[in-house]
Amino acid sequence: MERREIIDRIIAAAIAIGLWFYVISVVNPPTTVTIRQVPVTLLNEDYLSESKLAIAGDGKYTVDVELSGKRKDLILTQADLTATADLNGLLPGQNYITVKVTSPGNTTVEEIRTEKIQVYVDELVASEKPVELAILNVPAGTELSAIELDYDTISVSGAKSLVDMVDRILVTVDAADMAVDEPERMQLAVTPVDTEGNTVKAVNMSHPYVTLSSTLYTVKSVPLYTRVDGEPGMGLELMSSNIPSSVSIKGTLLDLAKINYIDAEPLDIEGITANAELEVVPILPDGVELSAENGSMVATFTLSEQGQVTLESDTDAVVVENIPEDLEAALSGESVPLTVMVKGSIADITDIAAEDIVLFADLSGIIEPGEYEIPISGRSADGKDIEVAAVPASVTVTVTAVETETEEDAEETPEGE
Repeated sequence: MERREIIDRIIAAAIAIGLWFYVISVVNPPTTVTIRQVPVTLLNEDYLSESKLAIAGDGKYTVDVELSGKRKDLILTQADLTATADLNGLLPGQNYITVKVTSPGNTTVEEIRTEKIQVYVDELVASEKPVELAILNVPAGTELSAIELDYDTISVSGAKSLVDMVDRILVTVDAADMAVDEPERMQLAVTPVDTEGNTVKAVNMSHPYVTLSSTLYTVKSVPLYTRVDGEPGMGLELMSSNIPSSVSIKGTLLDLAKINYIDAEPLDIEGITANAELEVVPILPDGVELSAENGSMVATFTLSEQGQVTLESDTDAVVVENIPEDLEAALSGESVPLTVMVKGSIADITDIAAEDIVLFADLSGIIEPGEYEIPISGRSADGKDIEVAAVPASVTVTVTAVETETEEDAEETPEGE
């Protein structure tokens, strides 16, 4: 490109810029401009609190404002405009209030979009919510201990619809920044959350921070020894048991180095009549705690399905059954005490009593008079599936022939007698 052509182009550009500055500075034609998302300042918020009302939201509103004026006067930002809305006189429920905008001199507000903002007003309430600690980034083989928060609950206030959404106050601590065995005291921010852990905004809290005191301890697993005392009741047998054989503990490195095993408090199964779950309680040395890794420390005991109870009776309760037609029978001798053993399912023998058992001597097979030792048998009076045994195991039964009247005896008997 020739030198002359370059000079011409520079001169043309300079003339164009000069004309533009002339138009802007001297001619300055009128025009319009839209300033977007101008924040709205809410007036008379004290009216709502005095009326025990609150805005159900964050109270942050914006409007778009169209201005007219000379071009150079419209070189403005959001900060150059003032938008206000008056809350005085609002009632619970949905409200629409007018936004007013003022702009610098030599400019005119042509349009406000949207001129009326929607404000939902609710009852102002306060409610205590529980504080929950969330521990993040715990180094492997360690665990927080001696955890103390200076507040268990925090009061949440604001619009009822929002306060009701708050399930708990979440506090988060990053354990990766903590030193092992060194007591820590730190101030942590709190966050109101709903049942799904989402932050609930536009509520006020009585305490924006809580203080956490804790120590990061080392975790160690050691054998756990548990003694079992007693026997199941009602003659039941212990079929199986499942008792934790190890336990995770936490403490300082110095304290843990002294521990090779832990004893637990003895478990008492004396007289149990059903499968049982018993809490295992480790006996911990001073300065040592259970680790959360253990979960539920429970020992389970499974019993046999059949049990036995012992009842007291006597031979007077024994009935004679299946006596042949031409014979008669009766127990011999005086009444003798009986010990009656009843076996069956726990459901059938629980609360069973002597009167619920039929004791009998079966004369099936006896065909002639005499004195016999007959085994004592038993059954449930209401048909339950049980086994019955007695001590002594038998009774003496005297069997005699039934006396019948002969023809000769009938002839000797006078009429009318």
